[in-house]
Amino acid sequence: MVQEYRIGVIAPHLDGEYYGRLLPHIHQAVRERRSQLFAIQAADDYLGITSLEEPIAFEIVDAWILILPSASPSLLEILETGDKPFVCIGFQSPYPQGHSVLTENRASMKDAVLHLLDHGHREIAFIGNMEQYDLLERYKGYLDALYERGVPLDERLIVKAHDNLLASGISAAEELLIREVPFTAIAAGTDMIALGAIDCLQSKGFNVPRDYAVTGFDDIHQAAVNYPSLSTVQQPFEEMAREAVCKAFEMLQGRPPAERETIIRARFIVRSSCACSERTQFVSAEDFDRYLRNLSQLRSSFHNITTNNYKMTRGLINATKDENINIAKLFWNLSHWACLALWEEDEGGQRKLVVRQVFSKNGDPVPPQGEKYDLRHFPPLDYLPPSTGPGGEDVIILHPIKSEMKNWGYIVLAGPLDPLNNLVANDLSRHSFTILAVALERELLFNRVRSIAEKLEIVSRTTNDGIWDWNVTSGRIDWNIRAHKILHTSTAKLTSHPLSLFRLIHSEDRRAVRNAFKQTTEMDKPLQLEFRIPGSDGQFIWVFMAGDVVRDELGTAIRIIGSLTDITEKKANEARITQLAYQDSLTGLPNRLLFKDQLQEAMEERLRDGNKLAVMMIDLDRFKIVNDTLGHQTGDKLLQRAAAELKECVGEQDIIARLGGDEFIVLLSRIEREDDVSKIAARMLQMLTEPFLLEGQEFYLSASIGACIYPNDGSDVDSLIRFADLAMYYSKEHGGNRLQIYTPALSSKSVERFNMETGLRNALERGELSLDYQPQVSLATGKVYGAESLIRWNSPEGSTIPPGEFIPLAEETGLIIPIGQWVLEQACRECKRWIQAGMPSLVISVNISTVQFQQSDFPDIVRKALRETGIEPFNLCLEITEHTAVQNMEHSVRLLGELVDIGVKIAIDDFGIGQSSLLWLKKLPVHIVKIDQSFILNMIEDSDDHAIAKAVIDMSHSLGLSVTAEGVETEAQLQRLQQLQCDRIQGFFTGRPMASDQFIAYFREISSWMNE
Repeated sequence: MVQEYRIGVIAPHLDGEYYGRLLPHIHQAVRERRSQLFAIQAADDYLGITSLEEPIAFEIVDAWILILPSASPSLLEILETGDKPFVCIGFQSPYPQGHSVLTENRASMKDAVLHLLDHGHREIAFIGNMEQYDLLERYKGYLDALYERGVPLDERLIVKAHDNLLASGISAAEELLIREVPFTAIAAGTDMIALGAIDCLQSKGFNVPRDYAVTGFDDIHQAAVNYPSLSTVQQPFEEMAREAVCKAFEMLQGRPPAERETIIRARFIVRSSCACSERTQFVSAEDFDRYLRNLSQLRSSFHNITTNNYKMTRGLINATKDENINIAKLFWNLSHWACLALWEEDEGGQRKLVVRQVFSKNGDPVPPQGEKYDLRHFPPLDYLPPSTGPGGEDVIILHPIKSEMKNWGYIVLAGPLDPLNNLVANDLSRHSFTILAVALERELLFNRVRSIAEKLEIVSRTTNDGIWDWNVTSGRIDWNIRAHKILHTSTAKLTSHPLSLFRLIHSEDRRAVRNAFKQTTEMDKPLQLEFRIPGSDGQFIWVFMAGDVVRDELGTAIRIIGSLTDITEKKANEARITQLAYQDSLTGLPNRLLFKDQLQEAMEERLRDGNKLAVMMIDLDRFKIVNDTLGHQTGDKLLQRAAAELKECVGEQDIIARLGGDEFIVLLSRIEREDDVSKIAARMLQMLTEPFLLEGQEFYLSASIGACIYPNDGSDVDSLIRFADLAMYYSKEHGGNRLQIYTPALSSKSVERFNMETGLRNALERGELSLDYQPQVSLATGKVYGAESLIRWNSPEGSTIPPGEFIPLAEETGLIIPIGQWVLEQACRECKRWIQAGMPSLVISVNISTVQFQQSDFPDIVRKALRETGIEPFNLCLEITEHTAVQNMEHSVRLLGELVDIGVKIAIDDFGIGQSSLLWLKKLPVHIVKIDQSFILNMIEDSDDHAIAKAVIDMSHSLGLSVTAEGVETEAQLQRLQQLQCDRIQGFFTGRPMASDQFIAYFREISSWMNE
């Protein structure tokens, strides 16, 4: 029993002298093997598509035949990786799995050129599209013939054509004549090129073959009946087709060919275009009969084309006269069954081919509309007509439907092959596919336009805008109901006459409106303007009008269409917004914008009278902490109080503005000397020292103030503000609560500060930060209690930057957060090293900045450091400054309590230099008090410092706290602290800050000494 298969043919086109002559022979060979043929047209000349791009029918076809390179690289890869055999006709298979059926192009063209050489020609031109494999082979045959006869190659005689059609032959012959290079013969790569060249030469008055001999390649029907008849190489179309089908079936049956290529011989046909006698082409009566048949077929074809053109026109009219195209009327020719499936996305976002139109002239079943198919399983086999089945006389034709707008889908047609296809390229059938794509595009656009029209109708009925349409030709304006409602309170009546509109407009605005309409009609400038209309109540109606012009085919304005919007409320809001734009909403003070305007005016006055003015920049110190701990609501109240107090400090002629956050700026509009600035700054600083009572809590503020003088320091607004800002930052960097007058040296300090900030941002990344450790020694035992970690910055320049220089900058910029976390984790890691080195009881002390202490998740950060480094909580002591501890007692008590619950120790650092007392410590869960080194330095000579140190130690012990004295540098200080029963000391006397390895050696040395 014969095995039935489905054979797919992919070709650029399914008609013409090449494809149209191969396809019937392929179909006949497939029918003889009781199998089924699927033909896919891949190319679209209009859209510039040359190959099939989608794997249509790839799951239902058993083997493929590719006529010339007609599949995209991606499809060839699918064939290469799949298990389905494929055969290439007219080009070499790019993969070993494929077989190639080729014409003997090279040897046949060599025979044709040798024939011309035998006629005595030496200057022989070659024309062809050498981007194609077979044409390139023919060009090589041309070269072979020249080489064999010793004729040198003249590159000027080679013309590379764009394609292989008639027009390329005409343009190539013209190019040869323009070059003025001598030639006596043309070897054309195809018959169509050869016929085009003959037409061109004859139109120029030359005789073929007397002046120029011409040969072709293919032996198309026109070759024999042309005048002069064309000498050419006869393509073995039937043998090529049958051989391709044969090889495909052999591979399907598991018998792969021994060779990758099959070469089919071609025969050179001698006629009169090469100057051979015309009668030599009729060597027998059969040749003469063939000549007459070709002539008759051509005559019949031209008649049929004319008839089909008329039918196609009627079909086009019938198919497209309704809103939607009808494919049954469009495809009037031999197709008796069709299915149009368009791309749509399903619920999962996958593309599917959905059946949208079908027809069957013979009553065969058709797939239901709305049926969905995967691309690789289309067309639907269950619905194909019986006449297309194995051995059937009809062919299944698949064609992609595309337009410039989109890829629509596919149409499948069933019917016999058109007998005209093997004579000429049947552009009529190709037009049908183009018409279908354009019609689908038209339907889509029509639906969009209809949707837009419906929306516009709804908008026109429901919008708050008035719609107007001015017919310039008739001189009438149509207004919708909303337009009349907008203008109903005007003092004049609105009619369809244009003058009625202009009578409504405020007299001061009429000229602008007329000019706007003139620019719209004469300069194509869209109409957009605002104007006033007097209302009957004495108020103005503000109107925004927009529109554009509609022109006829000559460019003459025929209509102006637009909208009308009542913007009276918008204008009132803009006025209010303008007022608010110059005022700070929180404090009621002027804002930056108004301040700069007033500063500019004051500068101009001082320029006229020769006096001076000053600009002061004020920044409240550590105000961010209030927001972070008590919330922005409390912070805002404090800002309002501070703003009111600062305003009291400046004169009536002076201006204070809020720039944002906790920054204020002051304009002293007239000063005599710098002392005037200092006096006002002193009043401000004194005022801020008084406690602010809010919600039962006292707040203490201070400020960093910077100032500059005009015209001494700057000549423009921005410079004065910038210089005052630089001075303020200098004041803040040096402790705040002070005034700094600008000097040019501060600008260079600003650059230094910027460079330091940039370097600090990269310090962690580059590994430039390190820790030193200063020993803490117990006075009672003499043993090492632990060490305080001290950060160092080793800059890329080789210098070590002390923490006092970069820590304030890190706190100000927020860099202290990542730096502080690194210090905590690194100190814990080193402590782990000490424990592993035999020092399990040591305590590592880490300084915590105010910014870190405000983090709500700081306890979690501590837990993480302990967990990841593996040290016990009692090995860690966290040091916070006295100022940080008492700044917000509620926050401090809560956070320190959570840290104590973890098990770490808490130390109050720098105690004694702040505003708090030891009584505050009763409220805080702490373990250690560290006496600031300023009291230790002179405690031997200064009785006050001695008394303070004694009081701190005694009161701390009474509260159950231990005491560490910082900055111990002499033995006398050590002995005095022993007498006062201080618990621990640290300082240069017992050990300078040192690296971790040095600290380990230090500990071992002290331990060894203690054990002696």
